[in-house]
Amino acid sequence: MRKTLLALLFSGVAACAAQQLWDPADLWKWRTASDARIRPDGQWVVYVEGWSDRAADASYSNLWAVSTDGKRRVRITDGEWRDWSPRWSPEGSRVAWIREKAGGVELRVGRLEAHEESHQESMIASGPIERLAWSPDGKWIAFTARASWFVASVSGGAARHIPAGGLAAAGEPAWMPDGQSIVSAAADGEIYSIRVADGAARRLTNDAARNQDPVVSPDGARIAFLATDSRPRSYSIRKLMVMNADGSGAKVLGGALDRDSTGPQWSSDSRTVYFIADDRGSTHVYAGRNDGSTRQATSSPERLRGFTLADNGRAVSVRSTAAGAEEVVTFAVDLAPVPVVLAAPNSALIAERQTGAAQEIAFQSGGKTIQGWVIRPPAFDASKQVPLLLDIADAPRRMWGVEFSPEAQIYAARGYVVLRINPRGTPGYGEEFGYLLPTRLPGDDADDLLRAVDFVAAQGSIDVRRLAVKGGLLAAWLIGHSDRFKAAVTRHPIVDWALDVMTAPDGARHATDWMNALPWEDPDQYVKHSPIYFAGNFKTPTLVLAGDPDPQSDELYFALRARHVECALVRIADDPKASALAIEMEATLAWLKRI
Repeated sequence: MRKTLLALLFSGVAACAAQQLWDPADLWKWRTASDARIRPDGQWVVYVEGWSDRAADASYSNLWAVSTDGKRRVRITDGEWRDWSPRWSPEGSRVAWIREKAGGVELRVGRLEAHEESHQESMIASGPIERLAWSPDGKWIAFTARASWFVASVSGGAARHIPAGGLAAAGEPAWMPDGQSIVSAAADGEIYSIRVADGAARRLTNDAARNQDPVVSPDGARIAFLATDSRPRSYSIRKLMVMNADGSGAKVLGGALDRDSTGPQWSSDSRTVYFIADDRGSTHVYAGRNDGSTRQATSSPERLRGFTLADNGRAVSVRSTAAGAEEVVTFAVDLAPVPVVLAAPNSALIAERQTGAAQEIAFQSGGKTIQGWVIRPPAFDASKQVPLLLDIADAPRRMWGVEFSPEAQIYAARGYVVLRINPRGTPGYGEEFGYLLPTRLPGDDADDLLRAVDFVAAQGSIDVRRLAVKGGLLAAWLIGHSDRFKAAVTRHPIVDWALDVMTAPDGARHATDWMNALPWEDPDQYVKHSPIYFAGNFKTPTLVLAGDPDPQSDELYFALRARHVECALVRIADDPKASALAIEMEATLAWLKRI
């Protein structure tokens, strides 16, 4: 017995010793899972798995299928190209998808059974294809390309353009059950019914909203869609709506839920629309009923990306938690959810790495409760003083949450406490919270970030002489209004519509005139709080990460140099490849060494 205990003890010590710290090189090993789609009968799931090839400096993605009992996993495609947007045929025996490779973009179709033996597939159309949808009888595929609608026969032949009265397509089309027409959003923010035979288009919505993502009920009687108030505001909730097939009787289906809806899916009986929404650092599944009420179907601390539903009520999504990421999971929406992990492409890598603990925090700022997360270095010693990195998500603005982040782990592995805060104006906390910044952006949100630094520092272990900040507009604002940070890293620091502030000789006045048409209640107030308006206050050594091209970053860099602020510019193409993120992280870590 004693020998057994000693063996277990030493094996545990060896396992800990074998674990390595996270490093930017791990980004080349990281795999992504996306666009998980469950077959109509609920027996199989197809999804996209992406990876990077360091030698070729390229990123690829292929399709995999896995049975929902988790017992079988089949590779559908295998090649150095990008396969994406898989869609099951109505009967479930075939999959259509888009392939992007050196020769162009193709719409392809293959049979799942055939892939298990001979990997048979065929190309049915080519061109700049963007979105696709199967016809109810499985004989046709409608797709969009160059903002136009097309239809192609699965059996072969040239694709046919659907004129739609000259409308510009926006988003994925949806077929009506009779197969005679499609429903789709157009670039004008309205949803149309378009007859496939002759392209005759009829507008179904007519309101002051940006309407998108129509989904037709199985019985064809109603259409669910998402609508966002198009009035000029800094933030508006994306609401779940439903209307009759002819466009009449439109109403909000999401009830009193004050969150951004996404991924609507009808139940097989056409009585319920399921969807997902971010809420306070997590993502949940909700069910909207015909009476306008909403039921929350899941409550676990997890982030979900994408959501599809089978006829039997089984759903699939891509999940990230504090312990795992990019997991394809399935669960039943009408039972107490017990997710089954079908694929976890990063499980081995995560197991081999030392992971820093993440702690949720909450504090008061401006009369509001602000939520955030602190990720500490592995083997954190509270008796020692360590540097802090304020990591801001504002380019574009998004919600930090419970998700596993290899980037945060890389920073933590280098000894930084990583602070991620969701200040006022962040989605995921309701429209009132998101719209708290109609005229002072940045401003109140920057105050929240500084109070977060104070809150964490007051808990001890933070060396307040070694603070750093990384972000976009908010990072530029902070270094123009505070000398607390010893190093800063900015990426896309100025939004497009504020460019003239930097280049005009009489910057504030010129920008005020130029911004009169912008979506802000008081352009003067915005300009007074523009980071470039306060460029003369810049003192913090700043690394500017610029795209190619990136006039915002270039102008900020020139302003820093003109004021003799220690600075550097690293140009990184806006590219999904791992090399872009690895270069960004290496440059950031090198710059942060100065603190």
